[in-house]
Amino acid sequence: MTKLTRAQIGRGVLGIDTTVKSAQGIWRAFAPRWEMVMGIKSGKINETQYTEQYDQILHAVPTNVWDTLAAQPENTLLCFCKSASFCHSHLIIEYAVKHWPDRFQDERDAQQVPPLFLHRW
Repeated sequence: MTKLTRAQIGRGVLGIDTTVKSAQGIWRAFAPRWEMVMGIKSGKINETQYTEQYDQILHAVPTNVWDTLAAQPENTLLCFCKSASFCHSHLIIEYAVKHWPDRFQDERDAQQVPPLFLHRW
């Protein structure tokens, strides 16, 4: 069982970068598209629209990426967003736990989870 958390990218913060700006290697599969990032920031798309688009990305993540994520006892997903903000890293955790409850466990601190994500599934 892999425990999943998320954190904001910063000096000395270790984890898996999942951003469109700087994710590397297989972890780029988790990156949202630039138009999604800019759309949510500018208000051209809302959180529901972003989530619908990002769910399509998560459905397309190759099996080997999920397997690699599940190979460690703990993983921290990184993004530039603050912890309690709407963020694709929260969506990754929600998706993983929903689709593979025997492989992934949500270890986020409830105070860091935006209200939209509480009981989303």
